Amino acid sequence: MNLIIFGLHYQKTPLTIRERAVFRSSEMEHAYARLLQSQYIEGGVILSTCNRSQLICHVSDLSAAATTLFQFYLDFFHFSKDELSPCCQTLTGREAVSHFFETCCGLNSLVLGEDQILGQVKEAWFNARDFQATNKVLNRLFQEGITLGKKVRAETKISETPLSVASIAVRMGQQFFTDLSDKRVLVIGRGEMARLALNHLGDTAVSEIYVSSRQSLILSDLEKRRRLIPVSYEDRYRIAAGVDWVISATAAPHIVFEKNAFLREYRGHALLLTDIALPRDIDPALSKEPTIQLYDLDMLETVAQEGMEHRYSQLSLIRQRLNEAMKQFEEWWHCLPVFPRIQAIQEYSHALTTGELKQLFQQMPHLTPGDQEQITAFVFSLTKKMWRTPIHQLKQEGLEGRGEAAGALLDRLLNKPEPHEEILPALKGESQ
Repeated sequence: MNLIIFGLHYQKTPLTIRERAVFRSSEMEHAYARLLQSQYIEGGVILSTCNRSQLICHVSDLSAAATTLFQFYLDFFHFSKDELSPCCQTLTGREAVSHFFETCCGLNSLVLGEDQILGQVKEAWFNARDFQATNKVLNRLFQEGITLGKKVRAETKISETPLSVASIAVRMGQQFFTDLSDKRVLVIGRGEMARLALNHLGDTAVSEIYVSSRQSLILSDLEKRRRLIPVSYEDRYRIAAGVDWVISATAAPHIVFEKNAFLREYRGHALLLTDIALPRDIDPALSKEPTIQLYDLDMLETVAQEGMEHRYSQLSLIRQRLNEAMKQFEEWWHCLPVFPRIQAIQEYSHALTTGELKQLFQQMPHLTPGDQEQITAFVFSLTKKMWRTPIHQLKQEGLEGRGEAAGALLDRLLNKPEPHEEILPALKGESQ
């Protein structure tokens, strides 16, 4: 299978590297244009989250594509080879499909079975389709993966207690303080991660919750009921100096909570800073202050593994469903060479039958429209039955990995040109 996944993953890549490899929404058009310039890339999807930065591609040459994607990361993110080589991950063929399906099931996430990844996968696929970067193969892969992810979540009930990076961050704060009833929190950001953090904070006994963002703050009815307190972005340092806990989760490409600016307001009380943004929002140098505890994404893993007994108990069923999906996708892949032949048979048979019937009816003008309709139905039914077994056998040859050879034999028997060279371009243009 000419599929490849290339990129960076939290299990192998430090945060200092991952935060430099974020594909921003404003860069997507340029990224896809550069990616599809390669003669080896038939289609691609960019999956960029807080735990991974990956290119999922259908390619014409796996080895050449791997080299191309490595160079793409060097150029696009300005990495050196020494920085990228130890961290990057290249998966091909069946291993790539398995990894992608595991991702859709939440098995490759910081939080096993986490809820956000499936939505992120779907959004990445839709974005790629908007930029006309997908093809038949990638669309099938993503359809199968998303369906699998929904299926395992429904069957295992692992989403009944939602877990995400934001929920783990709030849990870590609860463990840090023990009692939140007299604690005040500032949340910086208004994106999805910040929204989740606010939701989880709203379920705790925290005393006050402040919200700060570059965007104008219009609180929802739910947020008003939870008595969130909006503050201007310019006041974030002043407010932070008076709270017990700061959670930052913006989509900014740079530090938004700088050490020197904050220390001018800070009076030295015990403070927890939680940075769940990628790239990081909070100046790492603040971790050196003796009265400040700074947590970032890489520090959440320990807490993420706690209380996961139910989710781990469902791994066997998840693996079973994953293997079933793998088998189904592999069977579809092996049949790819025979699909154009089956379509060609059907089109050729229909055209030939239609032409012969037309000549027959011209030679038998006494036939009524009803007679012609009955004869037409009979002949088309007979033709369909005649081709049923050959088409079934052709599909079977594909399922058993002999689709190319069987298709080539059929081409010779029908004296038709081999369609091999037309398959990939046709796939690249398909959207279904």
